[in-house]
Amino acid sequence: MTQRILGKDLTVSSIGLGIMGMDHAYGAQADRAQMVNLIQSAVDLGNTLFDTAPIYGESNEQLLGQALKLIREKVVIATKFGIVGMEFKDGKFEQQLDSSPQAIREQVEKSLRNLQTDYIDLYFSAPY
Repeated sequence: MTQRILGKDLTVSSIGLGIMGMDHAYGAQADRAQMVNLIQSAVDLGNTLFDTAPIYGESNEQLLGQALKLIREKVVIATKFGIVGMEFKDGKFEQQLDSSPQAIREQVEKSLRNLQTDYIDLYFSAPY
């Protein structure tokens, strides 16, 4: 698979894999074992960039962490901070946002636990 450089020197596959749809937003949660296999197969095919977010549910980051924990050094994990919940207000859902320094610290610590890693390669603010 072709590679791209993000920023100064972060090399990633030109195609990334978003984890959101595996258990959030598009229907019922997919079979976990199948999704772990799919993520690991993506790595075998040359994919090195994986994207998730805590707003997709803790289980989404946990799924990615489970799938990549034995090959962590071969991949780039992207996750986000800022959206801390959803609220139904005036007939529609609105994002609850918190990008305060304390909230970011709490969110990154939780993401590190969920992802079963001690570092996140790309950490960015949502909404963007």
